[in-house]
Amino acid sequence: DAGGAQPGDRIEHASVTPPDVLERIARTPLTVVTQPSFLAERGDSYAVDVEPSDRPWLYRCQGFLQAGVPLGGGTDAPYGSEDPWRAMSAAVSRRTLGGLQMGESERLSPEQALALFTTRPEAPGGAPRRVGIGEAADLCLLDRSWADARNILDRSLVAATIRNGVLTFQAL
Repeated sequence: DAGGAQPGDRIEHASVTPPDVLERIARTPLTVVTQPSFLAERGDSYAVDVEPSDRPWLYRCQGFLQAGVPLGGGTDAPYGSEDPWRAMSAAVSRRTLGGLQMGESERLSPEQALALFTTRPEAPGGAPRRVGIGEAADLCLLDRSWADARNILDRSLVAATIRNGVLTFQAL
């Protein structure tokens, strides 16, 4: 509040965001970039080490969207898995590796989870990138339809990736 927020400013992680802080963020032009995979990767430790009153507000997702806060996703590699599919899955399931459910009301739909990673890097949480003339040829091609992939959200579904028009990965 003292420094003032400007369009383009963002909060990385927003690890613990209770309702009063969420309300303050929603009154600003801030964007939040969250790392939902931390719930899967570290959630079992969080269940022990994080104060019980803070646990419902860990790596919120749906709450930010409902409050109108632009929300982008990250993996925080190398401090977390670099796999965005793991992060998307964690945003949807909100389950730890041990199977503990954390913040169920913060779950995203598969489409909302995908949207965390399909915006322009300089404008996370903004409009999704589109394929078109004059746009960077950055594509992730799946080996099945989205209707089937949305229920799996795993990198094993990636048939190929193209970055700036160059094939950077092709499944065997």
